[in-house]
Amino acid sequence: MIYRDVIKISTETGNFYDITKQVAEMVEKSGAADGLCNIFIKGTTASLMINENDRMLVEDFRKTLEKLIPDEHMYQHPDNAQSHLRASMLHMDLTIPVSNAKMILGNWQNILLWEFDVRPRDREIVITVNGV
Repeated sequence: MIYRDVIKISTETGNFYDITKQVAEMVEKSGAADGLCNIFIKGTTASLMINENDRMLVEDFRKTLEKLIPDEHMYQHPDNAQSHLRASMLHMDLTIPVSNAKMILGNWQNILLWEFDVRPRDREIVITVNGV
């Protein structure tokens, strides 16, 4: 059985969003007891990661990515090259095992969406649950 749905989020530049709860609700809604949940973001200037949802840690990630890929650089793609480059450092998709109709995540693991684009966006995150 395959179940698919979409999470829609309006994002702001430089912010992150914890989508763990919305994904968990879709896994439950899918009716799958066991299987895999794939999370895919449509777009090239935002990305996904699994990590702790801690404001100080998130700020550490943000500062590290900004240091690795600064805004004030002469990129060939002048509008938002830094957004594309930062997003490519993380993931466009994640796959999480499902057991007993719940995602198997550790205590501190959350699904985070990062918005790197230079302007607000309406994002679509495709959730596909393949299971029985």
